[in-house]
Amino acid sequence: QARSSYITSEILWGYRFTPVLTLEDGFYEVDYNSFHETYETNTPVYSAKELAEMASRAELPLTWSVSSKLDQHAELETEEEEKNQEDQNERNGDVANLENE
Repeated sequence: QARSSYITSEILWGYRFTPVLTLEDGFYEVDYNSFHETYETNTPVYSAKELAEMASRAELPLTWSVSSKLDQHAELETEEEEKNQEDQNERNGDVANLENE
């Protein structure tokens, strides 16, 4: 048993260690040559925590398809930004109208 700590550059997202144990003639054999080797796996881009945060910001339950709901959320944000811009333009227009009066 051993304890270790890792620096940020040593942590690989979406990778696993290559198996090093094999069963040979009833005995386990350890291949120390590949002890530090890793291989890439199919892993989501975001962590579970990040997905949960995005879902809570979008006020969506996690049981929904997060990727499709994130796309919908992005569309809603774009619509909100356009509406806010229109509101701002109206307010700016009202100020200009008041100055002209």
